[in-house]
Amino acid sequence: MKIMIVGAWSWPQYEEAFANGLCEHGVEVVALPTTPSFKCLLGHLQYTLPLPGPALFRLNHKVISEAVQHRPEFILFWRSTHIIPSTLINLQGMGIRSVSYNNDDPFGPKSHGYAPWHHHLLWYWYLKCLPWFDRNFFYRRINCAEAIAHGAQHADVLMPYFMPWKDRPVSLTKAEHDRYNTDMVFVGHYEPDGREHSIRALMAAGIQTKIWGGHYWSRAVLGDLYDRLAPIVLVEGDDYAKALCGAKVCLCFLSKLNRDTYTRRCFEIPACGRVMMAERTDDLLRLFKEDKEACFFSSNEELVKKTQWLLANPEIRKRIADAGLRRVWADGHDVMNRTRSFINGIEKLV
Repeated sequence: MKIMIVGAWSWPQYEEAFANGLCEHGVEVVALPTTPSFKCLLGHLQYTLPLPGPALFRLNHKVISEAVQHRPEFILFWRSTHIIPSTLINLQGMGIRSVSYNNDDPFGPKSHGYAPWHHHLLWYWYLKCLPWFDRNFFYRRINCAEAIAHGAQHADVLMPYFMPWKDRPVSLTKAEHDRYNTDMVFVGHYEPDGREHSIRALMAAGIQTKIWGGHYWSRAVLGDLYDRLAPIVLVEGDDYAKALCGAKVCLCFLSKLNRDTYTRRCFEIPACGRVMMAERTDDLLRLFKEDKEACFFSSNEELVKKTQWLLANPEIRKRIADAGLRRVWADGHDVMNRTRSFINGIEKLV
């Protein structure tokens, strides 16, 4: 089987990791990055807002020409925001099946309105293309029903995953321990959903807390806490696992922007052999046994109380972490198992 993956190819956990998983199953993968089509100032504008223009048409022409050259059985469009319906129609005429996957929530801006302004236009072409894709996969269940209502022929869930070569228990050197050691850590981005108040509640209770996540965690967001937490920088590659493994407990917030009921960190944290403390949802309660394989909270008061319990009981903390690690492997939440499910889902089209 040969699959072309059309996407940004900018972050290792997305197209690159999925391609590695597919290759493990004997699939030949052809990469087609979209970003080279959007160079120069006008191109950057069209990348942010998918307006008809030279960059958008250049990308769609590139897809067709690469398809003619490589003749894949399938083209996987990853978070496809700049592909137009005529491209999919041309691929159908060539006998090539088109598949979409979206790790974001394309219906969120219309559903709740809480989204960056450009997201209200970002999904225009994606939604136009939904009825033309042969298969559509989504990060979250709620989008499946919305896609069918929007005219999609097919919609199914493809949950996030952890990468075993990156998300794993690691031992820290003394220098790494000095850098990453903490009671509680959050590794991730900022959203204006109140998560800064959770950080404040932990620190007010005397719980040593660190954040790794980049410039969005600004002084304007954190106020007087900023100087105690700075510098707040991204950790990537091997440093991601080190930041998790340096903490006794790992915090997991869920994106309200994407209406998440689980997220990638829900599998990455246990895969690193650490205790996950996540916002409580029905989906997470189905995935993990509470206080046996992971811990959950529904208020800042509960977050503080549970964290204090875990810090005071290292044996319980280790037992939960070990059980969580076993759970994510036993239930197949790694990228190889996810790609196997994906292959099973598209093989019916052959």
